[in-house]
Amino acid sequence: MSPRETFALRDYLSPDLKGRTISDARQLVSLTNILGQTCLGGRLGDLSGRSVLLAVEDQLLSALAMTEIDGVARRMLLCPPDFNADHIQALIEDADIDAVVADHPARWTDSGVYLVVAARAPAPAIGKKVKTGRTTEWLMPTSGPSGVPKIVGHALEALTGAMVADGPARGAPPVWATFDDIRRDGGLQILLRAILDGGSMVLSEPNEPIADYVARLSARGVTHISGTPSHWRKLLMSGLASGFSPRYVGLSGEIADQAVLDGLSRAFPEASIGNAYASTEAGVAAC
Repeated sequence: MSPRETFALRDYLSPDLKGRTISDARQLVSLTNILGQTCLGGRLGDLSGRSVLLAVEDQLLSALAMTEIDGVARRMLLCPPDFNADHIQALIEDADIDAVVADHPARWTDSGVYLVVAARAPAPAIGKKVKTGRTTEWLMPTSGPSGVPKIVGHALEALTGAMVADGPARGAPPVWATFDDIRRDGGLQILLRAILDGGSMVLSEPNEPIADYVARLSARGVTHISGTPSHWRKLLMSGLASGFSPRYVGLSGEIADQAVLDGLSRAFPEASIGNAYASTEAGVAAC
């Protein structure tokens, strides 16, 4: 698919691609039908042209909200679930936030932001669909030298440029997974790759036992998975690597030592192994 003048995630969620899903440990949602649904209770139009703080704790719901908001809001600030609450007000001011999307909206009553939209499980959309009308700027907080976060902005087209150039995956649609949270650079790259590849996505859970996650990876037929060397080291030490057989194993976020690379080669002899270490991952596409 060629990108349109207004580049938005929903352009890659065609209902013609059957069987696409996104799942966590509790639920599975069809991406094939997602364009006919909303997780914002029909209030997407209220976010048009606004600077939105996406403060959704649930990772799956956050992913769905991203696809809905992109191309409608002026900018979207992704808030990791463990972000220091003491810095929220600084983020709101620095990013000129005038709307919040949250799965616990009552917590934002005293935030000083007038418009708070509740994010809920997807339901059929009723009424006129909101069309993409702008290129949304994606904002991510990063730790500054004093611990106070800095905000880094990216156009989605820049984040996914290499992916678009590669085109969709050949053959059977991939099933992607990552040990990272999708509100952080490494995890976001994998979510974007899954959507642009025409594939599916399996999300990790905070504090989920690694045996449970590996079982889900196998049950969902994960073919492509990424994580930091620390994630892979933990998996290799657990002895559970034989629980699934990915075609692609990616490392990012840290420098990988040779022991981890050798361990992955032995554990997944048929897999292609990619090491995309960079000091800042945004803009570095996972292969």
